[in-house]
Amino acid sequence: MCYFVEQNIPRRELEKRFGIRMPEDPRYTPGYFHSAFSRPFLPVITSDKPEEIQLFQWGLIPSWVKDEKTAERIRNSTFNARSETAWIKPSFRSAIKYKRCLVLIHGFYEYHSAGNQKIPYYIKLKNDRVFTLAGLFDTWINPSTGEFNNTFSVLTTKANPMMERIHNLKKRMPVILPFSDEKLWIKQDTDRLLINALLKPFPEDDMTAYTVSRRISSPDAYISDPALIEFYDYEK
Repeated sequence: MCYFVEQNIPRRELEKRFGIRMPEDPRYTPGYFHSAFSRPFLPVITSDKPEEIQLFQWGLIPSWVKDEKTAERIRNSTFNARSETAWIKPSFRSAIKYKRCLVLIHGFYEYHSAGNQKIPYYIKLKNDRVFTLAGLFDTWINPSTGEFNNTFSVLTTKANPMMERIHNLKKRMPVILPFSDEKLWIKQDTDRLLINALLKPFPEDDMTAYTVSRRISSPDAYISDPALIEFYDYEK
């Protein structure tokens, strides 16, 4: 699964990488560790507005939700969407047809199970570039307040061999899109067969991973601390 990402990317760097503008927004907080459970606002590029980088909140709320209680319950289970079932799940089946997005990150974290221990790994591309995860989005209007809530979910797929060794219990990984497929993913008329073809494991040869300290999940850790992504040796 994918619940933790590294997204320490200056706004100008994102604009340069994707060739589109990103308006200034105080909600944008680049950091070395973001947890889905804290519901951060992350940069996305959506299929209905591909000319701009926007900030959407992690945890998709479908537009058909009727009340705040239901919205809260659903979003706690929509940080991820399994690519194998997204076409039939009520929360995702409309979004995967019409509301796809790119989630812009620089790295992510997964935990390896070793006996009673959970050892965190930091994973990124070998070329150290910003990359994208395949996402789904929706907009929910709170009927009590009239507030618009733009939210997203990250699609997952079966793990490649490297990610199988790291995420050795569930053996899943986020859908990482190659650079050449990014625009295709958010193109509105991309058909179902092609969408499914894009939902595949990313090649392990283009990825790198190493262990990091458990400080990433400490309440005392600062997301702006680069030490969070430094190598940590658990064999010492």
